[in-house]
Parts: sequence; structure tokens; C-alpha cells
Amino acid sequence: MTITNMTIGELTYWNDWWKTEEFPQDDANIRDWSLSAFKWKPRLSKTIEDKEVIYVLRGPRRVGKTTLLKLRIKRLLEEGIPSENIFYFPCDAIETPKQLMTIIDNYLTQKRRQGEWAYLFIDEVSMLIEWQKAIKLLIDAGRFRDCTVILTGSHSIDLRKGSESLSGRRGKIEKLKYGTPDKILLPAKFSEYIETLDPKLANELRKLWLLSLKNRRAMLLQLANGIIPHELERLALFTKELELLLDQYMLTGGIAQATHQYVSKRKIAEGTYATFVNLMVRDICRWKHHENYARQILRRIFEALSSLISWNDLRKGTDIRDSKTAESYVNVLKDSFVVAYYYMLNVEKTSPDYISNKKIYFQDPFIFHACRGWVYGKKAFDLSLNFMSSPENKSKLAECLVGNHLSRFMFNLYPSSLFDPSNYVFYWKSKKREVDFTIRLNNKFLPIEVKYSDNIQKDDARGIYDFMKTDRSHEFGIITSRNRLEVGKRYVVVPLSILLLLA
Repeated sequence: MTITNMTIGELTYWNDWWKTEEFPQDDANIRDWSLSAFKWKPRLSKTIEDKEVIYVLRGPRRVGKTTLLKLRIKRLLEEGIPSENIFYFPCDAIETPKQLMTIIDNYLTQKRRQGEWAYLFIDEVSMLIEWQKAIKLLIDAGRFRDCTVILTGSHSIDLRKGSESLSGRRGKIEKLKYGTPDKILLPAKFSEYIETLDPKLANELRKLWLLSLKNRRAMLLQLANGIIPHELERLALFTKELELLLDQYMLTGGIAQATHQYVSKRKIAEGTYATFVNLMVRDICRWKHHENYARQILRRIFEALSSLISWNDLRKGTDIRDSKTAESYVNVLKDSFVVAYYYMLNVEKTSPDYISNKKIYFQDPFIFHACRGWVYGKKAFDLSLNFMSSPENKSKLAECLVGNHLSRFMFNLYPSSLFDPSNYVFYWKSKKREVDFTIRLNNKFLPIEVKYSDNIQKDDARGIYDFMKTDRSHEFGIITSRNRLEVGKRYVVVPLSILLLLA
């Protein structure tokens, strides 16, 4: 439904509660959520406060941003907020920022109860080129006084640049308990996956205080000193259950629809993968990049997964002529939340070595499998089962998970609208050896080597030993395993599932 000029009556199409005083029972998003085997309630929703603030919520396609908004609207109505003070609008119904400004102004003038608090939910605002112009004009006119506004979108760079242009105009952000008004909704973390699917294990996590960022950080520091926290010893009793859930997570990722389908039918529909890929390709083309080049770059990323690669090497075997173009395609994929990349740590400067080779990883297992099916022109679910049958392949996907979860952990430690994981999560390499990841904790770096096997040998720690010679390392490093939890010689072996719960 595309409209160029609309009345309040026409806006009721998206705001049925103005007529009924309750959230519509036939809403597709909430109906699907209610019937789902994966009723995920993102922790992020608790960090959005009812303040006079303009929030910007970013996240990949199909992650559940619209469902999050509608669950919030439903809760507000159930709490007795007057229906006229709640406004929802999807920006795929219009074409210009001017239309958006007119629609919001009409709502605030004609429908909102004057003098009362209002909640505005503007969905997929990044569909509109230069959307921030409309928002800025409304802010400068004082139209968002006594309003909580949430803007959502699926492209990181567009929303980030747009929100940066609103700097100083985001409302009373100094009153926020949870810091930044810029939020990122990523697919469910492994801990959220467990919380949603396994109440018994979720209760165990709560009892062990593993949902507390402060406590998880303290446990990582204990591991960095060669001490296994008693909470992890308790959690190790559940490694078989955790391993089963992790194997499933490696297929479905944290995408609600895919998880529901797999839990219900032990299969993910090809249409679910296709929908994600089609939306991803649409975003790529919107940013004036070519579908065919994107497919070729993704193929090269799959071929180089978990290896070091330069932009120039990445373009080899493709029709792309120069390294700058290859880099731009990776950045479009990064800004669409498909991949992330990491630099080598410059130990002396304790910062990224930008001229070093990169490591490129996928942000989520479902996204990984969806892109792989598209790139190789095969059924994604069948391809995913085949991929997961190889221990070597599982180890590569495990690296993707660790990189993603470490990035999210560091963001939670240092929340900022300017956060870039490549400034907080690194790999390290000597002349002969390499460490998969390292993060800074208490002015020292914690080296982490990713394995998905219980056959951990002393040779697996050689990269960690080399890193310790830099004098920038904690006393102990971490090597992940399938199920082993033990202290080795200057390293601690931790099950991959448990490390993901700590991050």
C-alpha cells in the first residue's frame, strides 16, 4: 500500500487500536510470534526507556525489528496508555522524507492527545533517502516534545550517518540509564537462544548470574588468571545439553523464523533463505553495487573463511578489477550486517594494524547458510547439513560465532554510537604463528584460540605462547573445545558453548 498524501482515517490502516482500543488480534507479526516455537524477547527491548529521546534501532533483515516494535505497542496498550498516543508507520508505504514529515506532523496535530506523552514507531526509515531531513525539521520545530520516538532500519551506514547528522538533537539522552540512544538488534545470541528454548537451562544461567555483564567479565578475568570459576564448573555438568543446542544454533542461527521451522519440522524452508537473500540483494543494489559482483565477493569470502586475506587477494578470481572496489563490496555487506572483519593487533600501539591482512567472518549461522546457498546455487538447507557434517567446517563456523559474540560483549562493555568491533576485537600473528582472537580486558589482552574438538594438544597453544612474549598478554589464554574444561600450561580449555555464554 503506497500513499502519497493521507488522512488520519487512512493512517488507521496501520493503527487499528485507535478504533478498537486494543492491539489487533489478526496482526501477522504478533500472530506468527504467538504461534512460534521460538518466542524470542530480545534483551535489547529492556534498554529502550520511556524518555524524551529519539532512538535509532539498526539490525539485519528478518531479525525481528518490526515484531519488537509491535510487542512494545501491545504492552503499552495493555498498560493503559491511551491508544491515540501510540503511532506506528512503515516507511515502505511512502517515497520521500517530505511525505514522512507531513504524516508525522498530521498525527501529532490531529490525533495525539495534546499535553500527554506519545510514542512514535517509524519502521524501516532507512528506505527513504535523506530521511534525517524530515526528522531534523520536526525536532527543530519542537514537535517531538514529550515523545519517545523509535526509528528502525536495516542498513548500518545509512542510519549511522543519518543519526550523526542529528547530533545534539536526540532529546534528553543524559537521562538514559542504558547509555546510548543508538541500538543494534542482532540475531539472538547463544544465551538468548537457550533462554528462549530451554527454560531449565535458562534458570541455571540465572542462578549462576551468567546474565550479568559484570559477572561475565569477572569470570573471563578469572580465566585469564588460570582460575576456573565455580559457576563454570557447575555449568560444565550441562555440556551435553549445551552441545546439542549449539549444533542446532549452528544451523538456525539466531533468526526466529528459521529456528521455529527447524524446531517444529526439523527443516528450514527454502523460501525463508530466499526472502533474506532477496532483501539483502535489494539493499546491495540500492547502494549502487551489482548483484553479480556481490555474489563473487561472497564466494571468495567463503573460500578464505578463517584465513588471512588482503583486499587485493579477495578480488582475485572475480570480475572486479581493483582492491578498492572489492573493499567497498565487503563494506556494503558489513553495513548490511552480513559479515564483519577484523584487523591484526599492533601490539606496540595497542590498536588495529590497518595495512595488515583481514579476517572476514559471517555475523550469524543462518545468514552464512543463506548466502552460501545463493552463491553456489543449491538448496541452502541441504547444503547446510552437508557443511555441518565436517568437523573442519564446524570449526570455521565456530570462529564466526566467537568473533560475533566477542564483538557484542565488547559493545556491551563500551556502548557507543561510534562503536566499531574492529577497534576492540583483533587477531594476532607472529612470523610463524597466529592467535584467532584477542580482546583487551583491564589493559591486558586475552588471547583466544578457537577449536571445536576435545583433542587439544600443546601445539594448539603455541600461538598463545608467542603472544605472551609481547608482555601485553594476561597470564593465561583460552582454547575452546567441545566439552573439555581444564587448566593447561598457561592456557585454560573452555567448551565453546560456555565461552559463547560468557561473551
